[in-house]
Amino acid sequence: MSLGFVVGFSLNQGRMKLLILAALLGLSLAQFNPNTRDGKTAIVHLFEWRWADIAAECERYLGPNGFGGVQVFLNAKGKNEIASYDPFKLHEFIQKQVRMKQVKEVYKIEQLNYSLSAFCFRNWGEGWGFMSSDKSLVFVDNHDNQRGHGAGGASIVTFWDARLYKMAVAFMLAHPYGFTRVMSSYRWDRNIVNGVDQNDWQGPPSNGDGSTKPVPINPDSTCGDGWVCEHRWRQIKNMVAFRNVVNGQAFSNWWDNGDNQISFSRGNKGFLVINNDDWELNETLNTGLPGGTYCDVISGQKESGRCTGKEVVVGGDGRASFRISNQEEDPFIAIHADSKL
Repeated sequence: MSLGFVVGFSLNQGRMKLLILAALLGLSLAQFNPNTRDGKTAIVHLFEWRWADIAAECERYLGPNGFGGVQVFLNAKGKNEIASYDPFKLHEFIQKQVRMKQVKEVYKIEQLNYSLSAFCFRNWGEGWGFMSSDKSLVFVDNHDNQRGHGAGGASIVTFWDARLYKMAVAFMLAHPYGFTRVMSSYRWDRNIVNGVDQNDWQGPPSNGDGSTKPVPINPDSTCGDGWVCEHRWRQIKNMVAFRNVVNGQAFSNWWDNGDNQISFSRGNKGFLVINNDDWELNETLNTGLPGGTYCDVISGQKESGRCTGKEVVVGGDGRASFRISNQEEDPFIAIHADSKL
């Protein structure tokens, strides 16, 4: 039996609300110790994707962008099942010779709600009495709680609130705790009545005969035709790369303003600062990074040695000045060793 933690964030009277769902999961050990590449501790859940699209996504996107593995959700005889497998053995995948162990998703959920400011996250993880990091699966949302099923209800943050969702996923991927899972969803016609989605039964984008539609990729690398593909959002994709760069580095240089502005570094390899307050962040902070100019991988990314987003100048003492408006589309900044210009 393994214990997983769901990390969700929502706004509650100007405060950041942390929702922790302690889920006792009766799943295969592969769910928590999957067959992933060394140093890659982020997987993606390609919910309801067709096999052909999964195989193509592994080859064209997941592998090249540093994802460690993929999980799919299968509907067999009306029952929900989990299959975990190594997506990088594409020849086996395409030839349908993948060996997977399918187990029923049977779990008991206990709900713990904490209305906390972000500064309380300083010792989040084992410091809160959670089980050891190497035995914990961490995720922001899943296919069930997106639809209000199980614990959490309307407190779960999903792609429907993209701004807050990106901050939550960035925190999860920057923090060293646990083995992380990124969600890849599809849209449905929500119809909320008295807090309950009347259309929570709707399946993936489908053809007239009921078959699942393929996942089209737009010129900007996002998905179309009702597929959300959060894992392809630039901010999330770049934070997966961030997690790979800082793997094994210590959690250090924590700073907070006593409310919802926080920052921390991962050794001398990476740094994240978040402004979830209703006012501007204007601070000089210790990034822990060597001096130089870095490209913020949230507002843009490093391409051909140049930065398409904000640039951050770190002094020889590791300190840098940050100014983040509370009105920004993405009020957070992330820099790491590989984003140095």
